This record gives sequence, C-alpha cells and structure tokens, in this order.
Amino acid sequence: MDSLYFRDPNGLHIELACYKFEAPAGIGDVDILTTAHRLRVERGDYNITDEHLADAIELLTKKARPSLSNKGA
Repeated sequence: MDSLYFRDPNGLHIELACYKFEAPAGIGDVDILTTAHRLRVERGDYNITDEHLADAIELLTKKARPSLSNKGA
C-alpha cells in the first residue's frame, strides 16, 4: 500500500492510501491486510511492506485451496 500523509490548515492529519495488490478470488482485502499486519508485528518491522503482503496472500491462498491428498481418507 502506498500512502501520502499531510496536515490540513486546521492541523488534521490526513492519509491518502491506495492498495498495491489485487486479492485473489475468495480472499478479502481485509483478510490480506490483517494477515500482513500480523506478519509485520511478528517480524518486528515498522510498517507493512510488499513482502508482508506477498507472504499474506500466499498463506491465505494455501488455506483456501482444498487439498487433493488422501491424508484424511
């Protein structure tokens, strides 16, 4: 996500943000951002980076994809 921060003449702190990713089908933007935030905190990083987003999408995609293995049968 790219963000631009500024203060208006009344001192209000404003953030303009845009996503730099497209969520795969069946996975919500909120799920991706929540997972990326959790990864950021676990790694002790200052902000969410492209790496966090990519890792979050990969984790959520693996969870959402059904397994074709016979492990449970």
